[in-house]
Amino acid sequence: MAVFVKNENLPPDLMYEPGFEMHYGLTEESCGISSVTLYRTVFPPGKKSKAHYHENGDLIWYHLSGPEAIWYIGEERQEHITGPGDFVSIPRGEIHSTENTSGAEAIHGVGGYGGCGGPYQSGKVFVED
Repeated sequence: MAVFVKNENLPPDLMYEPGFEMHYGLTEESCGISSVTLYRTVFPPGKKSKAHYHENGDLIWYHLSGPEAIWYIGEERQEHITGPGDFVSIPRGEIHSTENTSGAEAIHGVGGYGGCGGPYQSGKVFVED
């Protein structure tokens, strides 16, 4: 059966990635799909996520709007820049973090995990910087 999740009914999850707003729309909990997760994210001005990787999920992300984002990828933290319209794919096990260097504007994106039915099933592991 089809499931529709209204954005206005999605409270932000502020615990999964402290400092970022994550709105998990399609998860195993909301629609019964255990192999994929779809979410909306807001990266506030001046915020950087902690370096981490996912043991159980491949990350995909689409830069919807806002300023450029800096992605730090791999153990060497190689920098990659995305802007509106860009796509990102990060396989499970690859270290990454994201930064919004703008002092005024939030970054909005749509992301997902392949291989798991929710963010807390992705096997997120923080690494020391």
